[in-house]
This record gives sequence, C-alpha cells and structure tokens, in this order.
Amino acid sequence: QRRYYRGMLKSFTGSLRERLPGVIVSSADASIYSVVDVRNIAPADFDALDFVLFCAREGSVEIAGGSMTLLTAPMAGFYSVAPGQPNPGRTQMRIAYVETPERMKLVPELLAGLFSQYLER
Repeated sequence: QRRYYRGMLKSFTGSLRERLPGVIVSSADASIYSVVDVRNIAPADFDALDFVLFCAREGSVEIAGGSMTLLTAPMAGFYSVAPGQPNPGRTQMRIAYVETPERMKLVPELLAGLFSQYLER
C-alpha cells in the first residue's frame, strides 16, 4: 500500500506545483490525503470554503473527454484558534487519494482549472 499511495502522492504534488506555481502542498507520510494551501497565489480575501462550494455548485472543467469538478474539504474547521486570530485553514483544502492513480493524475489540471475559474468570476 505504501508503494501504491507513494506513487500517487509524488505524481500529484509534483504536477500540482507545476500547474500552480507558488502553491503549498503537504507531503504526508502516514495519511492518504494532501493539504493544498493557496495563500501565496490567492487574493487576500480568499476563503477555501467559498471555493469548495463554488466547485460543488457550479465549477466544472472539460477534461479527459468530460465535464468534471473536484470535491475537497476546507481546512478552517480543523484548527482551533483564539477569537480574533487568523485561521491558517482559511486558504487550505484537503484532497484525499480516493480515486485510481489514473484518475488522480487528472486532479492537478482539474484543480488548476477550477481555481482559475473561481478567480475570474
């Protein structure tokens, strides 16, 4: 299993960093998901929850012969912060490795396309 997921992790993180220069992608050792942080490439008012809802409701990209979207989990709820303090999860999303390696190879292009759509609206 480690070999199976390690290959997906390396492919995903490398390709995402190429498609979205400046993005921060975690390289987890013991989980089957990555945290993607767009704080370096998103506007100051970016909110991951709003982006996730955009993807679920209306965002779609033509890829691999069809229209696709991406469901991710916003990370703000994973952090406990004092009132009035900034939440580091505001610009972070979790992407789980729940698809086949072939389909996971589409995710960087899909995420980059959705992110671009979101910023252009």
